[in-house]
Amino acid sequence: MDSVPVLPPDTIPLKHQVAGHFYGKWKTKLGLLQRCSTGDVLKPLIDKRRGPREQRFYLDVFSDEAPENLRALRSFLPTLLGTYEFNGINYLMLENIIQTFDHPCVADIKIGRITYDCEATEEKIARSIRKYPPVSDTGFQLLGWQVYRPTDNLYEYHDKVFGRSLTKEELIHAIAHFYGAPMSDYRKVVRLVLEHLTALEHTMTEQHGLILIASSLLIVYEGEQAKENDQHHHSTKVDVRLVDFAHAFKQEEGVNANRPDENFLFGLRNYIDCLRKLLDDTFVYVAIDKLNHTTH
Repeated sequence: MDSVPVLPPDTIPLKHQVAGHFYGKWKTKLGLLQRCSTGDVLKPLIDKRRGPREQRFYLDVFSDEAPENLRALRSFLPTLLGTYEFNGINYLMLENIIQTFDHPCVADIKIGRITYDCEATEEKIARSIRKYPPVSDTGFQLLGWQVYRPTDNLYEYHDKVFGRSLTKEELIHAIAHFYGAPMSDYRKVVRLVLEHLTALEHTMTEQHGLILIASSLLIVYEGEQAKENDQHHHSTKVDVRLVDFAHAFKQEEGVNANRPDENFLFGLRNYIDCLRKLLDDTFVYVAIDKLNHTTH
């Protein structure tokens, strides 16, 4: 597909998208959209196997007949609002968690040291490993993030190419940068995000037989923070959700049927550990010289 596909009525490319398929780019030119009237996200189901698999995952979780273990995931996902078809393309209609923020700071973090599923070819496996070799130790990788800088009224953006250029030593400083270092005190936001992540860790520990390969944490916080002397604002707004389930599998039989997803938990716990280090008084932020800010 060389030409850019026609946008469905009442839609535009998704605002504040930091990773994934972007409209007008890559091979298919299909990407995340949002409705102008409601803000709802439209996610195209591109691949003949992965698309239906992601749709089935959402339908299973939000079904009235969903078992308790799947219901427990609902608060960590964007709500499924339905499906939509336009010009031969099927879309998932999902809650847009970003639209409630005035100046959203957004990060997409792929979780898991293994990012290929059981259907992957040897070529696919080798390609996945080459993309970011440190992931075998870190258990996660930064696919993109944007930070709002109120003094300049602009966003700094970094894509997956930059994220995958980070060494293991640089990773924690890039994470600190996302949460506001060195311009602001990031600790309040980090504490709130940690609350969400520790709750997710507990839920996934109890979640047996579900395997989430290459799913991402979508972390959002409000970039325009209230001043310390502002008596009318006492809280900082954050949201944390899981997204991307094209490689979600239920292990109903076999050795993994009664086990939690250790690959996912390994990455999640390592990211949690990084956030805890940011809260330690001994942590010192070091600017990454190769940060070449792209602003918009």
